[in-house]
Amino acid sequence: MKINIGEKNKGGKLMNDYNNFSESYSNPRVKKLRSFAQSTYGMEAASYKGIAMKTLYFVAVFAAGMGAYFYIHNFFGGGAQAFSTEYTIFVGALIATAIAGLVASFAPKTTAVTGSIYSAGMGYALTFMSMIYAMQWKGIIVEAVTLTLLTVAVLAVIYSKGVRVGSRMKTALITCLWLFMLLAWLAPHSAIYTSIVAINNGPIGILFAVIGVLIAAALLMCDFETIQMTVEQGLPAQYEWYASYGLIVGVIYLYLKILNLLAKIANNRK
Repeated sequence: MKINIGEKNKGGKLMNDYNNFSESYSNPRVKKLRSFAQSTYGMEAASYKGIAMKTLYFVAVFAAGMGAYFYIHNFFGGGAQAFSTEYTIFVGALIATAIAGLVASFAPKTTAVTGSIYSAGMGYALTFMSMIYAMQWKGIIVEAVTLTLLTVAVLAVIYSKGVRVGSRMKTALITCLWLFMLLAWLAPHSAIYTSIVAINNGPIGILFAVIGVLIAAALLMCDFETIQMTVEQGLPAQYEWYASYGLIVGVIYLYLKILNLLAKIANNRK
């Protein structure tokens, strides 16, 4: 599919479309796409098929990261030495994914590379974390994966029925998440942060975990919207990478929140 623009006003009409696109939909990811959108004269437009293929690519890279964990784990044969090596790689993977995610958020055109780094790193890191959970609660990984897939399917159906997350709620969710992450990074020993952690680890932590799952679900709905708008507004095919990357990030975040919720429920039963 080609987008043709008149010679006299190359890119002008399309940039107006971008403006209307962002004004009508206040999705933060959509706004980010607009910020980096340029004239797409003669360029192929994004498609759902292209986004699906790139999503499968990121899933394959994620699976490779998982495979790397199991290879290293089996190579060292378990034990303290194996755990030390795995943990060191885990920290390195987290740093790599954090940097890749930061670059991707400011430069969507790099997502083919940064998204690959993120997917591979999270494939390893998420598997390592899941194994830690599995050591404490038997069967929790299968439950978390199953619930995550079911939740994604339900949210997709709900979204197809026209249900959307309000623009104010989107902004509030993104802002709260950023504030909490900044607080954890800049002032991990502050009274506010330690109080939040203390409450989260108590009986009321289950309620906090449920709220976390709901927030993750709402953010995933935003990712669905990003995909729809990327295609329907005719953004260049290169932005398929960004839409696919956002979906992968959303599903991973949802899995982590569901895993955390199941762990708190299991721990409360003891």
